Amino acid sequence: MSAEVRNRLLRLLPHDELEHVLSLSEEVALAKRQVLHRYGVRMQHVYFVETGLVSVGAKVSSQKFIEVWLIGSEGLVGIPLALTTNARPMHRRTVLVAGAAYRLRVDRFQQALANLPTFRTVVHAYIASALVQTVQSGACNTSHQLQQRLGRWLLLARDALESDDIPLTHQVLAQLLGVRRAGVTDCLLQFRRAGLIEMMRGRLVVRDPVRLAQISCDCWRLIEREYERQILSLSAPNSEALGA
Repeated sequence: MSAEVRNRLLRLLPHDELEHVLSLSEEVALAKRQVLHRYGVRMQHVYFVETGLVSVGAKVSSQKFIEVWLIGSEGLVGIPLALTTNARPMHRRTVLVAGAAYRLRVDRFQQALANLPTFRTVVHAYIASALVQTVQSGACNTSHQLQQRLGRWLLLARDALESDDIPLTHQVLAQLLGVRRAGVTDCLLQFRRAGLIEMMRGRLVVRDPVRLAQISCDCWRLIEREYERQILSLSAPNSEALGA
């Protein structure tokens, strides 16, 4: 079972800790538009994403949420539960791209944090990197043009999905960025004319991530650099846990 793990946090665990965490978990499907955590409702589970993409949205009006960070196979959904047992989140977590995850109940997650030292270190490092992504994304949204912000979002989504194929519509992208759909479409058309992306019905394909990064703001690089500093700098995963 451990050889199949794709979540990049779990893959950093030594074999014994990984097997213990998996024994406390259940594999679940993540359905598109599924709400994993609702605003103000006590959180029951943590999700280590294997495949798919989850958006964390901040409430800005009674019916409107703006995306503040993304979670894919590089992370986990539910970091407040590493800090408190009674988390009533100020953010909503919604599945953007269907996939799968390992799900742990709150008590089992906190048991693992208390008893498994490497697991605890990895989770805390991820929290530190997620805080940077949140703050940097907020600064980006107030300081940079839509073209730069959209480029940053596409690059982060590509990294989280570990794929050039991003199955999202223009309308969803506009809602995530808190802008009009027409503005997103105009930027995407510019990207397509420049050969950076391909546009298909219901999805985008990144064709030139290097040039896309060049026209985006530096926020994507700052976020990626912090993830590498916090997560990838940890000791190499156990070869047995990776199925090598």
